[in-house]
Amino acid sequence: MEIIDVGEANLLEQMDAIAVLRRSFPIVAIDTEFSGFLRFTPRRAAEECRYRDLKYNVDNLCIIQLGIALFDDAGNHPGMAWQINFSDFDPDVDPCSPASIDLLKNSGIDVQRNRCEGISSVRYAALIREKLFGHHGGAFVTFHGSYDVGYLIKLLAGGRPLPETSGEFITAASGIFNGRLYDVKYMARFCPGLLGGEVSLMKLASMLNVEADGVAHQAGFDSLVTGLTFQEMHKRWAVMDGRDSMILYGLENVCHEIKSASSLGPLRRPWTLPPGRFMIPPPMVCRPLAFPSPYFGGGGGHSPVPLLPPPTRLIGWFPPVPLQHSFRGPCVVFM
Repeated sequence: MEIIDVGEANLLEQMDAIAVLRRSFPIVAIDTEFSGFLRFTPRRAAEECRYRDLKYNVDNLCIIQLGIALFDDAGNHPGMAWQINFSDFDPDVDPCSPASIDLLKNSGIDVQRNRCEGISSVRYAALIREKLFGHHGGAFVTFHGSYDVGYLIKLLAGGRPLPETSGEFITAASGIFNGRLYDVKYMARFCPGLLGGEVSLMKLASMLNVEADGVAHQAGFDSLVTGLTFQEMHKRWAVMDGRDSMILYGLENVCHEIKSASSLGPLRRPWTLPPGRFMIPPPMVCRPLAFPSPYFGGGGGHSPVPLLPPPTRLIGWFPPVPLQHSFRGPCVVFM
């Protein structure tokens, strides 16, 4: 299995490839790597406390990598996975957890190189949304995925802070993932012999005899292991059930409340996207469109999200920028 590193030089090519392959491999395993934690949540904390810490961390820290691995219903994959490297995080000035950055560096992630060759999450948010999330059908898979979901919501919203409440957070996530997101760590709780899911991803994979070549704590490899583990669990216990969709480990109660309130089982997308709305034609890249969601301040699911105020200048309107020009987006920090 090849892990493809994606930066600004090959982003358009690789996102086009992912969009085409998604037609044959509709199950998407995702993983994110980010700059650590500023708040650590006690193990037995209440869900609202968990969400407050999650929101604080995601709002103030930066995504470093997004891992993507594709599968079909039979567990086949295209022979490759991807890790998108972001340029947002500046290790010289941005807040972070030093231990987390050391772990990523020891795992082979070069944050200084990402700063030079990675992509701006603000500049390319619309492209990622259109290529990765602009397809109906399929499903998304994560492991202990609340932070993965949080960073994806922030990315697709152009860097805007997460919703104020956990209920709004889950409702927004259900719209992005079309109600078809599965958290492997939560689902392992109900599979015999897996210690209630209270193990790490690599330990769970080992217990299921899942094997893959790569380096842990790189997003491409971790997304691959997440997808392979999910497929093995589904083969043994048929876990891809609507009852388990949109239930994130650690936020189970609010997830169940949102699903029950919807009376729809898996929740539906709360807005309609016109065809091609988020297309970014090369070689010009424009500012990402506002993220239309009632959970970020819009009304009825159709009002655009207001963008962040100055001094974060890149979040406002700006003219198209030729791809060959250097363009570095800032890490948005809220203190």
